[in-house]
Amino acid sequence: MTYSDQELLAFLNGELDDRRAGEIEQTMRVDQDLESRVMALDPVAGPVRDAMMALPGDQVLRRIEDAALAPRQSRRDNRHLARLAAVLVLGVTLGAGAMWLGAPRADDWRGRVAQYQSLYVADTVRLTTASTDALSRQIGAAANSLGRPLDLSALEAPSSLKLARVQVLGLDDAPLIQIVYTDGDGKPYALCITTGSEGDERSDATSEMLHGLATTAWQDGDFRFIFVGGEDLSRTGRIADQLKAVL
Repeated sequence: MTYSDQELLAFLNGELDDRRAGEIEQTMRVDQDLESRVMALDPVAGPVRDAMMALPGDQVLRRIEDAALAPRQSRRDNRHLARLAAVLVLGVTLGAGAMWLGAPRADDWRGRVAQYQSLYVADTVRLTTASTDALSRQIGAAANSLGRPLDLSALEAPSSLKLARVQVLGLDDAPLIQIVYTDGDGKPYALCITTGSEGDERSDATSEMLHGLATTAWQDGDFRFIFVGGEDLSRTGRIADQLKAVL
């Protein structure tokens, strides 16, 4: 299937309908040429990827700021965009271990998700919080990619958190659904769902600190779950229990 540059730009800008956007996402999973075209059309993807692999610290931020620069935006806003661009580009390539400094083992999926989540700050979520209509579309796209129903009211279950957005990422060759929340202080949390591995079809929840974040992970049938965020293992466990009861 072929796509014009104009259509791929519309995809990057979130302007395509869910069906067509889903087609492009699925095609990118198996067509490296299409993925390269999409990344080439994204003005921040290349500089962010190169910077994160080669230049740590403030030099990274300056290169990302240059890529995300908009003439009428303040330097402060550019810094927010720079951080956001880094997170989003890293999310597309979550399964690529070469992107990470001190990367976890390829089979340590929980550590990899936690390390990705550790990049998030309050501004990351604030700048990408979706409207109710957008959330409905995002949840529909996520359910289609995962092959599992997802319900908006169920995802809103944690009473202490606010649902911010849902996006489809990838973990190796499997979809990874990231459901982002914030607490009253704007601190980011996430529930991530991916397909299961061989072994027990159901496992009890396991809580542990990974990359400075509290995590609770479990498996249910063909799907694996991890709730991650903050530094309070007991709170993470309680919220995970709320989500397990409705998913």
